[in-house]
Amino acid sequence: MVLLLASLLLILVLAWQAVDAVRSHRAATAAVLQDFAALAGGEFIRRATASVGFNGYFPLITALRQVTPAEAGALPERERLVQSIDASLSSRDSRIEELDARHLGRNLALRLIRYEPETRRLDSDVPLPAPLADDLEKALASVAAHIGEGGQAYQAIHRVVDGEAHSFVMARLVAGKEKQTLVGFEVSLEDLGAWFRRILQRAPMLPPSLGHGQVGNEHISLALLDAAGRERFRAGPFSTGFTAEVPFGDAYQGIFEGMKARVSLDEAAAPALVIGGLPRSRLPLLLCLLVLTLGFVAAGIRQLRHERALAALRSDFVSRVSHELRTPLTQIRMFAETLLLDRVRSEEERRKSLEIIDREARRLGHLVENILQFSRGERGGVRLDLRPHDLAALVQDAVEGFQPLARRARATLESDVPAHLIATVDENAVRQILLNLLDNAAKYGPEGQRIRVGALGENGLCRLWVEDQGPGIPAHERERVWEPFRRLTRVEDAAIAGTGIGLSVVRELAILQGGACWVEEAPGGGARFVVELRSAVLPASRAPGEQA
Repeated sequence: MVLLLASLLLILVLAWQAVDAVRSHRAATAAVLQDFAALAGGEFIRRATASVGFNGYFPLITALRQVTPAEAGALPERERLVQSIDASLSSRDSRIEELDARHLGRNLALRLIRYEPETRRLDSDVPLPAPLADDLEKALASVAAHIGEGGQAYQAIHRVVDGEAHSFVMARLVAGKEKQTLVGFEVSLEDLGAWFRRILQRAPMLPPSLGHGQVGNEHISLALLDAAGRERFRAGPFSTGFTAEVPFGDAYQGIFEGMKARVSLDEAAAPALVIGGLPRSRLPLLLCLLVLTLGFVAAGIRQLRHERALAALRSDFVSRVSHELRTPLTQIRMFAETLLLDRVRSEEERRKSLEIIDREARRLGHLVENILQFSRGERGGVRLDLRPHDLAALVQDAVEGFQPLARRARATLESDVPAHLIATVDENAVRQILLNLLDNAAKYGPEGQRIRVGALGENGLCRLWVEDQGPGIPAHERERVWEPFRRLTRVEDAAIAGTGIGLSVVRELAILQGGACWVEEAPGGGARFVVELRSAVLPASRAPGEQA
């Protein structure tokens, strides 16, 4: 009885640990899904601010400046304003987000505003409530001298009066500072809902690559909160899911500053976004183990160990991938904002910023391609198009595409591939193999190294290799490096970034093309990664790349 009670106590302790591990894993997964919701909210903000700012506020404020009479206190008629917008848009040959000019002129502008700083006279075609008029007049008096500076066509002003949020868009009636008369309009926040609904219908808020094309806007609920916290727009039920609030901030001249986008991601999208989906409770299984005989205790312990190992592997992989994706995204965003805000001091700095954006975008694309290929391989969904191709052309294309990343590692690329060496391969697969091997060589080799790409055809086979001048790979670990998530001990100790799936993708693509791969010592030191593929002999009249 004592042994039985001790066994039951042990099972209870293990059950508690399992429940706590699942709860912790569920919390971590929920945090990741909330990050995806925030990502969708950021994409909505980007589209909404750019669309409304350029296609809504800009044509309206431009037309308002053109048709406003010069006489003091005079405001234009709505019909003239609509006609001016219509004529302006016709000259631009633009559909303006499927909203016509009359909709813009009559609905988006709740009130037309005119303000003369010299006399502090404030006029509106629709009467303003006294508290709002006083507050707006004070705000315009303080910012009148700065409106239009820095090349901005207009300036947004946001106020909260008596618990109600109001947004105004103002511009100078005449360029220059001789006469500082301001004209503008109060934005109809309710009318923005129709615009936002069209933005949601245009394209998914999350990139298709994140959810393998299975996560669309139907899995996203979105609400727009004004500066006073009042909900102005809603799409979706917000019944269940993972919610994040993303502020609009100063995006696009701060046209929605103070507002927030509340985004909720449906739990049904979790399996497509996170490996393993949202973990479910193991409590029923553990309760059954308590009722079963002591012979199942060992099975329960083994199941727990397996669960912990799987959770650790999944957590480590998600952590590595998140870090690898976040780094180029941060670089792209930082230098893109630098260019958007025109903070460069010379054309050389502008060119370097664009080079960094191009380089990090290539790096990000390479990482995403690897993750997608690895995911397809796990599901057995890889389909290749094997055709005769000229290897020299494929190698040259891959080397040129990797040049920006090689320059970052201060590495020199050399290729030595015989002309007219034909192999029966999938063009995209060979390109991904080469990019993975080149990235591996640049990442683990020393700075200033020379990376060589070569090929040789003999006995009906083509051997393609990439060699570096790094420390090489010990003989007992040369087979282990091709396994998923496996990395050399010295690499882990050196904290070199990586997902651990690049070489496994290379081996999988090589096998799918009827080939093989291995690693050996390079003649000049370092490691040489070899991929063996089938060669093809074409008639002289057939050009490489044509289907047999």
